[in-house]
Amino acid sequence: MKKEVLIAIVIGFSLGLLITYGIWTANRAIKNNPATKTQTEQTTQVSPTPQEETATANKLLLTIDNPADNTLVDKNKIVVSGTTAPKATVVLLSEGNEKIMEADSNGKFSAEITLSTGSNDLDIYAYDKSTDNEATQKLTIVYSTAEI
Repeated sequence: MKKEVLIAIVIGFSLGLLITYGIWTANRAIKNNPATKTQTEQTTQVSPTPQEETATANKLLLTIDNPADNTLVDKNKIVVSGTTAPKATVVLLSEGNEKIMEADSNGKFSAEITLSTGSNDLDIYAYDKSTDNEATQKLTIVYSTAEI
């Protein structure tokens, strides 16, 4: 009887340590993620509507034409398009998605992303290497197949 209790205690302690290590590792990975740091910094600032042109201190413009912020969609794929500086690098980040593209010679860009069910936060970054400028936009898209 004493032997089985001791084995149960050792197994329980080992599982507890394993779970604690997993949680600690996940928290450390989230804190070191540059996308998470940027998102946290952006939530403390008042962000303009995505239809407006946003200029950073260095005056790079980033306009999101489609979709509008807080859009409700019933399809899991959506095209994100907009305008920025010609040949600027554009990065779209969302949960499970990362698209990197270059704007065309007119500054137009477009990419299709897959949405997960519920609220999807999209972070769009534009970088103009020639002038070393950058701009950001944040959108929220809600994907739902529920019938109203």
